[in-house]
Amino acid sequence: MKAKTHMTTADYFGLKVEVVCKMEHCSLICFQGRESIVDTADLVFIRRLKCAA
Repeated sequence: MKAKTHMTTADYFGLKVEVVCKMEHCSLICFQGRESIVDTADLVFIRRLKCAA
């Protein structure tokens, strides 16, 4: 049985990154196979809508 993974994406100074772990003050992100720890306040989270209102 394959587990579903929910990938959270965010904008980090113009780069679309994958958020691996989000915490209050810092977050672990992945960009082009490289992981980095960044300040959570610098991330802009992208929301995806299934349909228009």
